[in-house]
Amino acid sequence: MSSVPHTPDLPLERDSLRRGFGVASAVIRTGLRNLKAVSFWTAIVLPFTYVPLLVGGLTGGEALLFAGLIAINALAFVGGHGYEPTESTEPRRA
Repeated sequence: MSSVPHTPDLPLERDSLRRGFGVASAVIRTGLRNLKAVSFWTAIVLPFTYVPLLVGGLTGGEALLFAGLIAINALAFVGGHGYEPTESTEPRRA
């Protein structure tokens, strides 16, 4: 019985790695796009929560809550910057 040396099929392994990186890249892009969408809509909706706080007056803990909401809204503006709502409904172009 002769022993034939086995050489790994490198092109197949590279293709598998490329596909794996492609899938990981697509997952990351989708996650970032979703995070941008959530940030965009949070920046739009969050100011409506200011009204009850301002109408009732800011006392003690409410002033801190209001400042926190302002900070979260600022972060949402930055995170959602550049998001276009039509971007999620259009088919992706390759």
